[in-house]
Amino acid sequence: MTIDYERAERFPKLEGIGPRNVMGKAEWLSPPWSCPDFDSVDYGVEIALTDGRVASLTWDPPGAIEGIGLSAVPLIGTGVASDADDAVWDVTGHGRWHQVRDQLISDVELRYEPWGEGGGFWCPQIQIRFAASTITFELGDSAPDCQAIPSSDNILVL
Repeated sequence: MTIDYERAERFPKLEGIGPRNVMGKAEWLSPPWSCPDFDSVDYGVEIALTDGRVASLTWDPPGAIEGIGLSAVPLIGTGVASDADDAVWDVTGHGRWHQVRDQLISDVELRYEPWGEGGGFWCPQIQIRFAASTITFELGDSAPDCQAIPSSDNILVL
């Protein structure tokens, strides 16, 4: 899920607020989150499980609990406000995501690291493994030239 950067230009008459499902072919030609080596999402990723449940992976606000979190809840209404003007991209049939569609998750690894001198830990990276591939989620963003850069409020999908 990303900020709906083009909402006002593409849909000036769109009434109301809240998430918009991206459906038009023109938007899929050059998604703002897609880079050759990774995807960069503003809020997070929602994963639909075969039993109908969903899991959401999103960044936690910078501060006492900064990092990436994985929850057994929908992204909208928990990681993102229900009335936020966001773009929802269903990537299950697009780009590199089709490689894991219908594959069983074999492992989930949360990579915790020490948090400063005061103690505690934070999670800057989560890996989800499938039979033939691994998806890595980490705190980061995309520079305009599609280079990965550090960020505390975006997620890179590798």
